[in-house]
Formats: sequence, structure tokens, C-alpha cells
Amino acid sequence: MGIYLRLWTMFKLCFVFFLGFMVILETGVQAWSKEGHVMVCQIAQGLLEPDAAHAVQMLLPDYVDGNLSALCVWPDQIRHWYKYRWTSPLHFIDTPDEGCNFHYKRDCHDLHGLKDMCVAGAIQNFTTQLHVTEKELLIVDIT
Repeated sequence: MGIYLRLWTMFKLCFVFFLGFMVILETGVQAWSKEGHVMVCQIAQGLLEPDAAHAVQMLLPDYVDGNLSALCVWPDQIRHWYKYRWTSPLHFIDTPDEGCNFHYKRDCHDLHGLKDMCVAGAIQNFTTQLHVTEKELLIVDIT
């Protein structure tokens, strides 16, 4: 039962991030501020189930005092560093100007056409990694 609760929590977190992204697209805003990222993280942390909240707390460094939103501007900061420039397309999705919709296969790529290089691809990648880790943990727990 615990795995389903964690998966549901991950779904809710992804939904919050997706909802924030859609608000940006709908209002025609090209970017949002540090405060926008902080607000989304505060909402997402508030939606965590107790087990997931505990897991997140265990991952956070001591200096943030359990506040996930203290780290939410990190992607904005590192995408400008030379070493992490490759992460920049993982921060947004470009849709065609005439398109009023998002199609993963059409829109989730970087400037060079590399697939899965958008925020939806990043969420899918990390969600897959969490699923794999959960399965490995269950195998370890059973034996």
C-alpha cells in the first residue's frame, strides 16, 4: 500500500509543477521570478503525504531547516553555469507560436532536436527513476 501512496504523491507533485507551467503558458508570461518557483515548491511540499514528506526531509540539507522551497531556485542558478548549460532546456517547453497546445513528441526537445529535453521530459525521467528505485527497494525488503 505504501508504494501506491508514494506514487500518488509523486503524481500530485508533478501535477502542481505542470499546473504552474500551464499558468505561465496561458497568461503569455515568458518566465517567472524566484518567488514563483518558491511558491510552487511550498504548494508541492504542502501536498506531500506523511511518508513522502519524511523522505523529502531526509534528503534536504540541514541548512534549509526542512524548507524545500529554499532550494527551488537552484535550477535557475545552475543552468547559467558553463558545466550545467545542458540543463537549460529542462526548465521549460517551447511550443510553436501558432500552436495552442502541447504535444510531447513535437515540443519536448532542445535546440538541436535532442528528444526529452524539456521540463516534461525531466519530470518523466525523474519519475521513472523513482519507480525503479521503489521496485529495487521492494525487492530488497522481500529478501
